[in-house]
Amino acid sequence: MGKKYCISKNIIINARPEQIFRVLADIENWNQWTPSVKRITIVNDIKFNKGTKARIVQAKLLPALWKITEIEKNKYFTWVTKYIGVKMTGKHIIESKNNITSVESVMIYEGIFAKLFYRLTSSLASQYLTMEINGLKKECENRIRERKFKLLIKDVGFLTVSEN
Repeated sequence: MGKKYCISKNIIINARPEQIFRVLADIENWNQWTPSVKRITIVNDIKFNKGTKARIVQAKLLPALWKITEIEKNKYFTWVTKYIGVKMTGKHIIESKNNITSVESVMIYEGIFAKLFYRLTSSLASQYLTMEINGLKKECENRIRERKFKLLIKDVGFLTVSEN
């Protein structure tokens, strides 16, 4: 098999793996938290599972059909798209140790035209992976803050200030 070309981005997210995975698994709403995605549409009526096919529309790229090939809930998922002579694999990996959760997003190019495709798209792909991983962090941490705020309001009760 030919050489593989890889782009990888890592980030620490102040959230539990299941909270992060929940955001990742809601693929049709990625456009709400990452500017790298204009739209994702599931095309085969399989909701986020092995075999799910999703059409992804991103600026400066042709729409691509991605197929989920592996999932381990709260740990990772992998999806693949193919063009003539190149296979691209995207991995989203969640690891938690000592109450610290890290997320790694990886793009792997392989195939006869992998080197050429990597040279043509790696700069943009790197920018998009950065947008995605930063957006994921912000979305997960915002959801946690909102939930804590709602719980605080519920516990304290609704406070009003009256004018005399």
